[in-house]
Amino acid sequence: MIDLLISNASVITVDPQRRVFREGAIAIQGSKILEVGRADTLAAKYPAETVIDGTGMIAMPGMINCHMHLPQVLMRGVNDNTNVMSILKDNIWPIQGNYNEEDALISARLGFLEMIKSGTTAFLGTGMHPRYGIDAIAQNLLDSGMRGVLSKYVMDVTGYAKDESALHRGVWENSADALRQAKELIDRWHGAGNGRLQIWYSPRSVGGVSKELFIEISRLALERGVGITTHWAEVQNNVDYTLDRYGCLPIEFAAQVGMLGKHVTFAHGICLTDREIDILAETGTNICHCPVCNAKLAMGAAKVPQMLHKGVNVCLGNDGMPVNNTADMFREMRSAMLLQRVTFGDPCYPTAAQAIEMATINGAKGIMADHLVGSLEAGKQADIVLINARSAHITPLHDPVSAVAWAANGSDVDTVLIDGRVVMRGRTMMTLDEEQILNDAEDRKDKILKQAGIKPNYTWPLL
Repeated sequence: MIDLLISNASVITVDPQRRVFREGAIAIQGSKILEVGRADTLAAKYPAETVIDGTGMIAMPGMINCHMHLPQVLMRGVNDNTNVMSILKDNIWPIQGNYNEEDALISARLGFLEMIKSGTTAFLGTGMHPRYGIDAIAQNLLDSGMRGVLSKYVMDVTGYAKDESALHRGVWENSADALRQAKELIDRWHGAGNGRLQIWYSPRSVGGVSKELFIEISRLALERGVGITTHWAEVQNNVDYTLDRYGCLPIEFAAQVGMLGKHVTFAHGICLTDREIDILAETGTNICHCPVCNAKLAMGAAKVPQMLHKGVNVCLGNDGMPVNNTADMFREMRSAMLLQRVTFGDPCYPTAAQAIEMATINGAKGIMADHLVGSLEAGKQADIVLINARSAHITPLHDPVSAVAWAANGSDVDTVLIDGRVVMRGRTMMTLDEEQILNDAEDRKDKILKQAGIKPNYTWPLL
């Protein structure tokens, strides 16, 4: 007898054959998938201790958010009408530069809750600072049941591109301390929770890291078998900086410092030339597209169609709550299709299938975990979401792939499994105290603004 059988669901596998079962089932033993197939076949083959009836549901791999700022979840809606540099310098960095460990933990726990409730089972968290209390966040990640990457910021310069004083003093670090802390985190946490937790390096953007430190980070990541993530070529001043200082384009500079490969995930990649896209494809380097953030801040659109045609692994991320407002990966899939189609004038590309791939198997590659997750296949970890398709905005269900990419929302997610463990069932959390997390976040929202000296920029007067 097996542990669990999910039966009678429409199953989107994202396996190499891209099989979709209209009446499918998933057999699970422990943390792993035993088999995916037709419901009648698997029900006869696998008597189960627990059966989840998936009637009216769509089952798919848990989604993977490859660019997420956990400390920024509490900043949702602080200033929705600004440009990228203003929101960073006037809001995000001052708030984070005044955070204490409790602020950051409340923000992270709210992020875990939101991601699970909207069908995200794994994420790549960018840039953790020691003032956030990284150990407590790591433990809470494991307790939540999530799969995730926490990356440690590393820097030795206080600027961003050509602005030499951009970063708030409260987030400054020196390279020796940052590298030591990263090593300690890797030694203590990397691989914890049955491999659910990874620790990576997160160098600050160009202008915040010297060439020598980039080279050292690249060396250490390869030596220790961990990944690197950073913002790259997200705005034109990044390009101007590397051209002026190093005489080359951002991806050419990344090649000079050894920061290319399957273990590297660059966030954004908006301002890239065709030659740079070729280099990404040749080296297997990942690009995380953040469509809602890029559209909201009018940053531009990454050349996703060209990247996909060239074979670049493109995944998806929400970025941070001040520049997006939600971590709903259904919205990212839909926005990616819409932004790319209107920007490049092709009403058929990217497709719904490609959007789902970017949110699942491509995301798994982006966190170096495609051998474990990202598709529903025998031998992989059981990271699975069940979407309630019995709703007016999804019915009738002609094509499950179309329904997921074009019609479903995060609030339609009914059940979530991670590593074979049910972490949400019937939209009730099994691993987190939802009410406490919401109360803590609501109670904390004014404090983080006051201690940073920031006055809320309300849309209309709040009386």
